[in-house]
Amino acid sequence: MRTISFIDIIKDYQLSADKAVRIFQNKYQVDNILEGWHSGKYEQTGRLPDVGLSFYAFHGFGLAAHFKDKIMDFDFAFFPEPRHDGFDLWRLTNFIQNQIDKYPEYQDNKKIESEFNELIKNGVIVKPQLECSTTLYFFKDALHTELMEEIESKSTNQEASLKTKETWWKKLFGS
Repeated sequence: MRTISFIDIIKDYQLSADKAVRIFQNKYQVDNILEGWHSGKYEQTGRLPDVGLSFYAFHGFGLAAHFKDKIMDFDFAFFPEPRHDGFDLWRLTNFIQNQIDKYPEYQDNKKIESEFNELIKNGVIVKPQLECSTTLYFFKDALHTELMEEIESKSTNQEASLKTKETWWKKLFGS
């Protein structure tokens, strides 16, 4: 029996979000499912059992999707094109907790949080600084190179700014 890693769970989450998006794209012939909802092609909430959604609810920049075997919630981020492969700790925790039988070794919230933070620390996942702010993380490898260069540049500038503030603080109050 293969051990499931936290990265496997994130990929399952992303595939589930992609499945929900594709259901709407295929059923309603739309590219942007948020635009489809806002233009009235489909209701904000509903059921699409014939294509695998026992319930759905659009909200803000996202969608809650109830499949037969899992419940998930995801938001879009705009790069400026909409992307649905982002995630955060809250969404992943809920995704896992709605699949106890599939992920029994991940029922401890502290373990989930610890592994999530480890991926951040190791640079596997990043939260890009976008024009339209997002709280979502993405696999670093999935982001465009030029976007990553911009993120790293901003990060370097922020670190330099923090060091300056730290130096000022030490001068004023001593070490």
